[in-house]
Amino acid sequence: MSGSALGKSLFRVWGRYEHSLRTRPLQTQMITSTVLWGLGDLFAQRIDGKHKHDKLRTLSTAAYGGTVIGPIGHFFYQGMDKVVTRYFKIGTIGFVLAKVLGDELLFGPVHVGGYFAWMTLAEGGSLQDVKNRIQQDFIPTFLAECLYWPFIQGVNFWKVPVKHQLLVVNTACLADSTFLSWAKAQDDWTKDLPLPSFMKGHGKQAAKDNSVVLATKEHSGESSQ
Repeated sequence: MSGSALGKSLFRVWGRYEHSLRTRPLQTQMITSTVLWGLGDLFAQRIDGKHKHDKLRTLSTAAYGGTVIGPIGHFFYQGMDKVVTRYFKIGTIGFVLAKVLGDELLFGPVHVGGYFAWMTLAEGGSLQDVKNRIQQDFIPTFLAECLYWPFIQGVNFWKVPVKHQLLVVNTACLADSTFLSWAKAQDDWTKDLPLPSFMKGHGKQAAKDNSVVLATKEHSGESSQ
């Protein structure tokens, strides 16, 4: 296929996407999120070096993108734009910073915590498993997200129309969902990285501390008998 033919094909695809976004915005955002999050997990499994593709994991990740990130992101970015434009002029530094802070402080925690909860439950885990996973991985993962998203979202909120902002987010999520899927699949993704202590996972240490306490209690009980 020649370059011009490829360009025309991409232009037609974009035109159909624009039409779908105008006529069925929520459904379009959900479908886009489903596809891109599913691709992110495929990339994550390649990074893991898995010889056998975990289809359930990919389907669960895609479902999270489509049923959680798609609708929440659609309404969140539309709503945040309406609120921020009441107080700041569009395109100003204050306008962009307000949106970036709103995204990081409101959408970010829901995004990270929701992902770990969704995937843990989808894999048959209990609510206690969800709690353990979030205790272990939420803080380091959220901080890592804070290093990734502000620049992307700054450009996104500055230059991209509101109706396309979730598409930018979902495209950037190809890397982000790859990272989240990979992090979720590890026992403790922070343990082998040169990170500050406050970014290290806490779940395993808490479990270890609990084991020490229980062992001490058992030993004390045996000694008193």
